[in-house]
Amino acid sequence: MARRYSSVIYTTEVINMINLLINKSDLAEMIETSFGGKPVKNKGEDFHWPTCACCNLPMQFLAKISVEEKLHQIFMCQNDPGMCDDSDADGGGNAVIVIKPFDLEFVQVPSEGKTLRDTAHSAQVVSVDGDDYETARREWAEKNGVSPREVLGQISGEPAWIQGDETPNCTACNEPMEFVAQLEQGPNWETEMNFGGGGVAYSFVCHCNGSASFLWQC
Repeated sequence: MARRYSSVIYTTEVINMINLLINKSDLAEMIETSFGGKPVKNKGEDFHWPTCACCNLPMQFLAKISVEEKLHQIFMCQNDPGMCDDSDADGGGNAVIVIKPFDLEFVQVPSEGKTLRDTAHSAQVVSVDGDDYETARREWAEKNGVSPREVLGQISGEPAWIQGDETPNCTACNEPMEFVAQLEQGPNWETEMNFGGGGVAYSFVCHCNGSASFLWQC
């Protein structure tokens, strides 16, 4: 007698989670993700405010992003006449300072240069199921009845490039750096960050030596 065998095929649905940064109007704790305000440092540690390689003036502090128990503090030159190379990862017009926070205090602000933004607000991470960042951003805004501007970007995942992949290589190991965050210009056009007008910024890090990079596209 012939035997019959049956087979069962199991399929696993892969859920792609997008970690959206959602605007919060209140001020954040020092250790939390925030936009504007002042940068921080650990008490007792030195802090050197980044200087633009083009104009030699202090850069403007944009934001700090909390990822994996580290703070990524982002700076970009906004000094007149606005001709510095602030969009490229290696242009010398932007910088990222990464610290492991434990006992924080605000940094003393330089007396010259355009160093601080005219805003200060925080953000919360909301994880949603989505095929890609742009779709997740639009659908979240529609679902909550708010402007897409209330979505300030994303953390981790995959960058949504505007002009094509520009993932920087680490200057130490020469390997592609790890994506940290993608940032929109901001919720208010009067105080938004300047990424070329409707642009998007991207932050990266390499764990071989903790170095970080920043760039924007429009």
